[in-house]
Amino acid sequence: MNNLFFFDFNKKMIFLLMIAFYGVVSAQTCTPYTGQAMVSGNTYCIDGNYTTVSGVTIPNGATLIVKSGQFQVSGIQVMGDLEIGDGASVKSNGSIQIGTFGSQQNSKVKLGTKSFLSLTGSVTQGDPTFGGLYPGTTAVIEMGTSSVVEICGTFTQQSTTYPSVEYVGIPTGKAYCIAKADVSGGGGASIISDDSQIVAIAMGSVTGLGMGNASFCGPNATSATCPSLWPAGLSNDKTSCGNAPTIIDDMDAFCTKAGTTGTPDGFTKFGITIQQKNNAWPENVPNGFVAMEAKDKGFVITRVQHVSQTPQPGDAIADPKEGMLLYDLQDKCVKLYNGTAWKCVERSCNN
Repeated sequence: MNNLFFFDFNKKMIFLLMIAFYGVVSAQTCTPYTGQAMVSGNTYCIDGNYTTVSGVTIPNGATLIVKSGQFQVSGIQVMGDLEIGDGASVKSNGSIQIGTFGSQQNSKVKLGTKSFLSLTGSVTQGDPTFGGLYPGTTAVIEMGTSSVVEICGTFTQQSTTYPSVEYVGIPTGKAYCIAKADVSGGGGASIISDDSQIVAIAMGSVTGLGMGNASFCGPNATSATCPSLWPAGLSNDKTSCGNAPTIIDDMDAFCTKAGTTGTPDGFTKFGITIQQKNNAWPENVPNGFVAMEAKDKGFVITRVQHVSQTPQPGDAIADPKEGMLLYDLQDKCVKLYNGTAWKCVERSCNN
């Protein structure tokens, strides 16, 4: 009797384990996307280059992941999630709709590191909150480190209670959101991004949309109007589309400039050291004001919790002065105040 009970118990346990295993496997299944209609609750994947001449609709609850390569498509309706993996890309000769107005359903386009979304058409963000009447859902573009969104048509943002572009990369990185035609928003408190790592470039007009805390160049932006923000590889020609891959390739290409040669015009008169002082030091250090040296000590500058790119009430520094340096604990970078904005100190060209 006991043996029979044990056998019956084992059968039930095995059956339950099989169900659990099947559930886990099913949850992790990624169906190869080959142009079929997508179904809510399913995840579809593209691994390698794939082109379709028709438009694509990602329904609410469905996810399309471009793991690698380039996905070329005529147009996209994103009611669910579109994820573009690290180094992958989506190129469209049409437009993209992200979210549906009043749907109360989340929608998202997420770009990984060095990925891009390039469209010859427009981008329209549909606000699922019905203008804020039903808060709790969003339609957003999440941008990873060194990613690029290139919109050669218009950009329209409906949301007024939350930004449509968010940065999800490393704190010291950046991402480019570029609109080559006109940009419009819902007015009022409508802003494109609250993240300073988002470099928003508007090459056309801008109406009804603030830039928030984004690093902004526009309206009618050119390389001459904002040289410090303009990415290498971006053409000044508004009709030139497809610059995104060049921008990404050039993002890590740093220029260098040879040091100045010749006779120094001065020498350092003041020094701080915890080592055995050399008689010639610090006078043998050219063109300095203060010299400091140590073999096992670091130089710690002022550390504060946070300062916004554009100074705001509540920032750690209430009255910043041009040339001020500090370390921002939240953004994890050394920042310099240039007289109008706090900027993370980054390696770049100095020519």
